[in-house]
Amino acid sequence: MVIEYIGLAEKVNDGYTVFFPDFPGFGSAGNSLEEARKNAREGLIAHIELLIEDEQSIPQPTLLDNVVKLPDAKGSIPLIISVIAPSGRAQRINITIDSALLNAIDVAAHNQHKSRSALLAEAAQKLIAEL
Repeated sequence: MVIEYIGLAEKVNDGYTVFFPDFPGFGSAGNSLEEARKNAREGLIAHIELLIEDEQSIPQPTLLDNVVKLPDAKGSIPLIISVIAPSGRAQRINITIDSALLNAIDVAAHNQHKSRSALLAEAAQKLIAEL
């Protein structure tokens, strides 16, 4: 299930910061607005995954109409950040993939200190977000 959270971007001297009213204390930044949006999305996914690991609930998104009425929203740029809400349950699958591509995936996963599954899931999240 895709969930849309509203991030509020603010211009600062060296770029933009982004905060989420639904996730107090969590924020992100970037040198450009696009980089800030991308970093905010990646950070939000990781933050939600940590909440699930800690068996905490994921907040329901606040409606855009309500977010823009918040005092902190004045002068901010609202960003709609779509994430696929993780279920917290892993599912084993069987796929067919070219062996050279699989080797490249394994090297990339190793270099990023991730499992093959984690790298593929992260790549799928990014691809789906861009659709």
